[in-house]
Amino acid sequence: YPDDRLAALVHGSNAAERRKLQAADPEDTEVLSLELVDRLMDEDAESEADGTTGLTDALRRLAAFVASGQGQPGARRNAIAYLGGTAGRGGDLVFDVIASAFKNERAAGLRRTAGDALSDLGDERAAGLATAALADRSTLVRWRAARILGELGEGVAVTAALKQAQFDEKAFECAFEMKDAARKVALRSEGRDGGARGPMWKQIQDGLAEGDAA
Repeated sequence: YPDDRLAALVHGSNAAERRKLQAADPEDTEVLSLELVDRLMDEDAESEADGTTGLTDALRRLAAFVASGQGQPGARRNAIAYLGGTAGRGGDLVFDVIASAFKNERAAGLRRTAGDALSDLGDERAAGLATAALADRSTLVRWRAARILGELGEGVAVTAALKQAQFDEKAFECAFEMKDAARKVALRSEGRDGGARGPMWKQIQDGLAEGDAA
């Protein structure tokens, strides 16, 4: 996403807000320290515990910080990871910011963290991003992309992409994950056991709920 699109997503979609953002000096972007990121995370967690749903000001600030592409790697990593754990409270805003980080962060470690966050969100739109990331230059990211597809991928095209990526892959751990992901997608397509869909935390949560209901 272009910078102005991300800014609009983070700060709101009305025209007046967009014009203000487009006219703003890039140097005015709020660059958060690691300490401030931690405080905002605590603030948002407290709001959620008090029953607040949807976006909070703290979430907006964290998303804007990630979208800016600025700041210390440690602060950015923590912000990205936290956004992934918001269980969809941030809606498209948070998803789009994390998706952009997964595609565009320069550091492989941050792209990998964004992949972890996409997995945690469990949004099916992550599958398309993960398919493209099977060709990422980093083994960390290729491994995470395969894992996302094992959780969320659907259909013959995804299975074929994983098999081709496995054939081209030189790193054993990535090739192994791609093979396993292709197996899970195929099982899921056939409705067979072993192809459970969704991030691992949700699979565990659903399994516990079924156990309680039994």
